[in-house]
Amino acid sequence: MHNVDIRNVSLGQIMYFVKVAEYKNITRTAEYFNLSQPTLSKKLKSLEAQLDLQLFFRSGKSFVLTPAGKYLYEMWHEMISSLEQEVQYAHVLQEGKTKSIVVACLDSFDPQIFMIPAIRAYREKYPNIHVRIESDAAQEIRRMLILGEVDLIFSIYYDFQEKELEEIQWEMLGDTPHCACMLKSNPLAGRAKLKIEDLKQSDFICISPQYLPEYSAMIQRMCKAGGFVPNITKYVSSANSLTLNIQGSRDVFICDRYYADLNSSEHCRIPIAGTDSGFVMAWRKDHLSPQLEAFCREVRGLFSEGEDSVKSESLLPIKGESGLQKNA
Repeated sequence: MHNVDIRNVSLGQIMYFVKVAEYKNITRTAEYFNLSQPTLSKKLKSLEAQLDLQLFFRSGKSFVLTPAGKYLYEMWHEMISSLEQEVQYAHVLQEGKTKSIVVACLDSFDPQIFMIPAIRAYREKYPNIHVRIESDAAQEIRRMLILGEVDLIFSIYYDFQEKELEEIQWEMLGDTPHCACMLKSNPLAGRAKLKIEDLKQSDFICISPQYLPEYSAMIQRMCKAGGFVPNITKYVSSANSLTLNIQGSRDVFICDRYYADLNSSEHCRIPIAGTDSGFVMAWRKDHLSPQLEAFCREVRGLFSEGEDSVKSESLLPIKGESGLQKNA
């Protein structure tokens, strides 16, 4: 056996290793920890030297686990997750509460529409339950749920539409049509509703398949149903970037009424007939605690009491619709 002294291996080094193993990319991991790429690379090399192990196969900015690295990741990522949960629970105890749940929401959702009302209603009924909220991109919150870092997520329907996740239970709420978001100067902006074929001459802005292949697949499916191939003129890295790239009078991107438009005063959103969108509430099948079940009931209640049960002054009106649809 190797005589390896691990006393100088820090928890920080282990956390860096675990996150690089999950992202498989040094640049994204460096951004996550707010470190420079060279600094993070040095920390990983230092860990490998201290352990006398090669943990990754490196190819440019891509990092793939070696057999030894894969073994340590499987052992360590659960430990890190457990440590974080234990610290969070210690804070819950310090605040005089008894239980906690962690909820993650897609960062491009408008939280005023359903997240904040749901959490407010839950806290009023269950004041002893601590609720912690995270927000990130669709692929990241899905990863957090699979790894048990959060108890429940709110994500977009298309991200679950064609997936088979055996360990995940999900249901669709707040069903609504897709919308085309565009400048008010767009020739289509005066319409109350659109058909997908009306967008045939439009210039589409799309989230890159590199970051979220489910989004571009959704656009391809929609346009195929309309008998055309979308003219994608710009790819962006996140849903939040879509709204910032609407610049020309033919530019459009696809969203729905839950999208938090960062430039709503310049834009309009028009529903597209015959399309289905909405948000998904998802949790792990093996982790549905009583407090989480109660939270799910509160969310369902908001979408079963009618259109007036969820209100938001910040919601951008959509042409041709008077309010939120009931859950089917």
